[in-house]
Amino acid sequence: MQVNDKQAGRNVAASIAAAATASAVAQASAIPALGVLKGMQKIGNLPADKIEIMHKAAEQAIKDTGLAAKGVSIEYLKAPQTPKGIKAIFMGPIEQIREGLNACFVNAKTSLKDLAKYQVKPNTIYMPEKGISFAAFHEIGHAMNANLTKWGTMLQKMRTPGKIAAGLIALYGAYSSKSEPKDGKNLTTAQKTNNFIRNNAGKLAFGAMVPMLFEEAMATIKGNGLAKKLLSPDMFKTVAKGNAVAYMSYLATAAGLGLGAWAAVKVKDYFTAKKAA
Repeated sequence: MQVNDKQAGRNVAASIAAAATASAVAQASAIPALGVLKGMQKIGNLPADKIEIMHKAAEQAIKDTGLAAKGVSIEYLKAPQTPKGIKAIFMGPIEQIREGLNACFVNAKTSLKDLAKYQVKPNTIYMPEKGISFAAFHEIGHAMNANLTKWGTMLQKMRTPGKIAAGLIALYGAYSSKSEPKDGKNLTTAQKTNNFIRNNAGKLAFGAMVPMLFEEAMATIKGNGLAKKLLSPDMFKTVAKGNAVAYMSYLATAAGLGLGAWAAVKVKDYFTAKKAA
């Protein structure tokens, strides 16, 4: 079958619309993420004496786990003189930390290159000076994954490739079409593979994010275990609650990528069917 220039143009337009939809749906995951950040801030809004207790317990946890011997340390970043508030979420990770919106562990093997422009040090946990002090235990969990287990290190290395794979699956769904049998023949292996990817694009994109979700869960479980040993029951509840709320942001990201890939296929198929009709 010949495809004229007008038909080709419509195919491209349909693919662009599908890809744009996937991007919009994935980016929409930032909306619940903002709610998560506000929830974390509220939970982490503790009096100075409790923040100090959290900090001291986190420092003790680094020693108890043997991370100190591996060179792991915590640095507390001061808030900027002119606070940007929730707007800082659209800036870099260090700005987010200064605002009390985030925390991070810089893994020498996987993260340092991405954060090089911030002049951060490897094997270091970066925390706000005052906000979300409970998050230190989750970050210690990341440090344990990176320094004490090969399995945790492998999962951390899969984080960025997983995000790339999820995005590529969405693009594949947008720029491909459903394979149909021709002249009564069976579908080829390549055609079956094409249809499988398109029919399961959402699941596959979400699946690409599972290593990240698993590693984040490992970090939380380990961090909560340390907090339970070193803190009072009430303060441990703060850590566990804060980490549970924070985990929702990772679920939102994975779900957004999965829904985006699913939507890309649906939009492309809609325009393809409309053109055929």
